[in-house]
Amino acid sequence: MASKPGPRHAPSLSERLFPAPDFGSVRELGEANPVVRLNARQSAIGSLLVAGVRSVAWEDQQFTTGAHHTDGHKAGTPVVTQGNRPLAGVQDGAGIVSLRHVRLLRRALFIAGETPLTVGVFDGAAAAVAARNDAGLRSVLYVARIGAVLELRAEFVPADASDAAIWAIFGFTMTIPLDQRVLLR
Repeated sequence: MASKPGPRHAPSLSERLFPAPDFGSVRELGEANPVVRLNARQSAIGSLLVAGVRSVAWEDQQFTTGAHHTDGHKAGTPVVTQGNRPLAGVQDGAGIVSLRHVRLLRRALFIAGETPLTVGVFDGAAAAVAARNDAGLRSVLYVARIGAVLELRAEFVPADASDAAIWAIFGFTMTIPLDQRVLLR
């Protein structure tokens, strides 16, 4: 009598993901090296700080989207964490994602201004993305949460594209915020 094969083990997250360099091992993201992946610790402690942004857009697990421009303009709906702080936004001219609550995040876009994007985390690991590629296209840093880790990808869009046009390229539609006076009744 032949024995039945036992249950197969579920593949770990690292076994399910395609290979990508570790964050900190590639100093510049671009067309030759577009993707890096943070480890679980880098993805969970402190903040993901991106200097050189024009704006940041985010989407949470419930598909709530919002955006914040460095000049103060806001669109969509903010995602507030349990600590009553924004999940993502702009502070002192830099884009920020609060990593303590990274499981709320689905994805984020950091649109480059006129200076290179510089990305850093708590342990000193960092990478840069030129503000424009050799063809003159504007850089966008696309951040996706996969399980408990963040993956960063350099993408390129038309240099003269508005923020709204860039959001549309990546499938973002801003969520209309609800008036809190209506909800408090």
